[in-house]
Amino acid sequence: MTYSIVAVAPGGRYLGVATASGSAAVGSRVPWARYPVAAVATQAYTNPSLGPKVIELVGRGLSAEEALRGCLSTDPNPELRQVAVVSIGGGSAVHSGSGVPRESGHYVGRYSVCVANLVADPGIASEACEVFEEGVSRTLKGFVKSMLKALERAHELGGDRRGDRSSAILVTGLTEYMPYYDRLVDLRVDYSENPVGELERLARVVLDIH
Repeated sequence: MTYSIVAVAPGGRYLGVATASGSAAVGSRVPWARYPVAAVATQAYTNPSLGPKVIELVGRGLSAEEALRGCLSTDPNPELRQVAVVSIGGGSAVHSGSGVPRESGHYVGRYSVCVANLVADPGIASEACEVFEEGVSRTLKGFVKSMLKALERAHELGGDRRGDRSSAILVTGLTEYMPYYDRLVDLRVDYSENPVGELERLARVVLDIH
């Protein structure tokens, strides 16, 4: 009941997840990222433990695909999960279970993976990903702006069939507080009639994005 983009910036400077949903507080359970390891979106009938578990395995040296498959092998209901992973090196993996709400889909780009379920348009994942890839940037502002444009495109296509009600963006990268704190951007709209627009407004305020 959610759509998300998971991405790495060119050169591996940032890892991020941006997401929107018809449910409240999507930012509390869908986006996960640790720098310099991987970013994960776990949605549909969400198992939030998959995010940190996948990141832990990638951090131990497994590929994105190996980490995702390993975690799903111990999940009691993998058919209900939709998960996207991008590693710092650009490797990616995606899983859409047979029990994920329709319409659903996923799309894998060079720097990103988009996943969507219970959305108004089956093309949301591919179009959002393509928008991101067209504008992907090495700068923090540019990276965030491209992720928000991807969400905006998905929202324009109808977003969640129930109507979008929450959104979030999480971006991690190198900070002076490593390895204990890696968050460069962590913004959430827990409930709104226009969560994507509100998330963009917050990003403009925090990062001075125009």
